[in-house]
Amino acid sequence: MANDLDQQIIRQIEYYFGDINLPKDKFLQEKIKEDEGWVPLEVLLTFKRLAALSTDTEVIAAAVEKSEIKLVEVSEDRKKLRRNPEKPAPEMDDERRKELMKRTAYAKGFPLDEELNSILTFLEAYGIESCTRRSSKDHKFKGSCFIIFKDVDKCKEFIEKETIKYKDTELIRKWQSDYLEGKKKEIEERKKAKKEKKGKADEKPEKPLEFPKGAVVHFKGLEEGQTLTREELRDKVKEVGETDVAFVDFSKGDLEGYLRFPEEDNAVEFVKKLTDGELEVETFKLKLRVLQGEEEEEYLKKTSDTVIELRKKQKQSSRNNRKRKGNFGGHGRDAKAKKNE
Repeated sequence: MANDLDQQIIRQIEYYFGDINLPKDKFLQEKIKEDEGWVPLEVLLTFKRLAALSTDTEVIAAAVEKSEIKLVEVSEDRKKLRRNPEKPAPEMDDERRKELMKRTAYAKGFPLDEELNSILTFLEAYGIESCTRRSSKDHKFKGSCFIIFKDVDKCKEFIEKETIKYKDTELIRKWQSDYLEGKKKEIEERKKAKKEKKGKADEKPEKPLEFPKGAVVHFKGLEEGQTLTREELRDKVKEVGETDVAFVDFSKGDLEGYLRFPEEDNAVEFVKKLTDGELEVETFKLKLRVLQGEEEEEYLKKTSDTVIELRKKQKQSSRNNRKRKGNFGGHGRDAKAKKNE
């Protein structure tokens, strides 16, 4: 007669070799191929849920022999187990997955610190075949399970029953297919909302940048064929005015351009130091004047628009680079399976 510990061991062993787990358990499948289906108990004891029940191979072998359905056999030396060859496991193909889905329920409301064995003991009365606790990314129980029943009718009865409480908590119950469809829609809605929020953020015009007034001069005086560089301009301004230029709006080959100083009235003070507003740079005599009024406002607005547009392009380029790295930068690796059941 099987006692409580025997029943728990039988349940765990028959889960490992059962129709639900075995067809998808690559590790156990490889071990089965090594010795005509036999798997050493030493190997099975590396599975933490079995080891938590007992580490005594004789206790485990004796318990398995008490199973009523005889799904698993014990070897003559009592050191190995295998699934009964007369009861082969079904192949896990698309048709099988669809069949299992039809008799699988989602249930939520279990305490977050509840042990699987306690949940299984509670669910046995409803005719279940398997129960999988759902965990978060950090491997913490989420309080919900996927439960596979022995047939569709038992699953339907469990879901449609007026009330089922677990330790005074009413369980939320639904078909697994309905739950998954609901989660799919929820994820799609979140993605849509995130995309819409991002779109609105992108559409929202940025606040115009503010620049100091009295800080921009226009210069001209170059002729076709004459060349001057931004570096030469910067060096001369620093020499004459003992101040740096925030930005030189000028390209080699242009005949005129602008100098923008970092602080208010810098341009005004700089031009005052010149004779007749002329600045000699190398062999050139440039005529400088400070921008004022509408001309200054128009130039600063244009500068603000240019800087904002440049920042948008840089952000977009950065996002595109991250996407490319996400698509092509990862490296595949074999994941080592961990036994949690």
